[in-house]
Amino acid sequence: MHDRLHLLITGASGFVGQSLVRLALGEGYRVTVVVRDAAQAPEGCGALVHSLGSGARLDLPEGVDAVAHLAQSRAYRAFPQDAAEMFRVNVGGAQEMLLAAAQARVSRFCLVSSGTVYEPFLAPLREDEAVAPPGNLGATKLAAEVLARPFGTLFALSTLRLFAPYGPGQAGRLVPDLINRVRRGEAVSLPAEGGGMRFAPSHVEDVCQAMLTSIEQSWTGIYNLAAPEAVSIEDAAHAIGRALDKVPVIVRNPAQGTPPAVVPELGKLAARFDLSRFRSFEDGIASMVDGRN
Repeated sequence: MHDRLHLLITGASGFVGQSLVRLALGEGYRVTVVVRDAAQAPEGCGALVHSLGSGARLDLPEGVDAVAHLAQSRAYRAFPQDAAEMFRVNVGGAQEMLLAAAQARVSRFCLVSSGTVYEPFLAPLREDEAVAPPGNLGATKLAAEVLARPFGTLFALSTLRLFAPYGPGQAGRLVPDLINRVRRGEAVSLPAEGGGMRFAPSHVEDVCQAMLTSIEQSWTGIYNLAAPEAVSIEDAAHAIGRALDKVPVIVRNPAQGTPPAVVPELGKLAARFDLSRFRSFEDGIASMVDGRN
């Protein structure tokens, strides 16, 4: 139990953030969440009312030991229309939290980033590779990582690049979309040859357990955070079909180009966290096809 560790979490209303809050409370952490309205704070959590990126004064509650910064803009699909909001939250908000954490003399800061920093996914997805993402999401995530680096002299700073988290309650992303397609008998489109994009689906509860471990152990540096199992879109569709007892409808589309392989190297993570703690996709998908997704 960690009843003496006071953890402040941003992005607590998001898919991953909600899971992290549940896990942290269950393991005995004292949790405060950053929210725009105190009424939005989950049961059992304290509330710090603040709009990230607003420029308003931000003072952390007394006694905060660690920060898990997960907040990111939900407006990321349109460019340049969403660019200002992306910068405000993803970059300005990160800078605000880093400065507030430094002022509060926290001992640990976990910056949750994204595998999109590796776009267009051509070089090995390794933490020491030079990256220059062409998309706005990846660019703002990388900007936050760069801004955070100097703060590593003030507290234990870990940067976790997430890949394809999935789980119950998720909507509008790849795995729940595949579930819906297979369930409804809709086509899953693949290129003329092969199984389509390869990726590393990672159950959200396992991802959050690794996050808490990084905080408990005061990790420093950048880590890819994903399950060690890579699957193709076709593999995923068939695994979902087995869980639903339905045969997925596969359609070959010769017009599709060569799909990327969004599969990170996990050597650094494996040195700090037992990768066998990640559940298989076959097991993880069972938590999403019982009527909740």
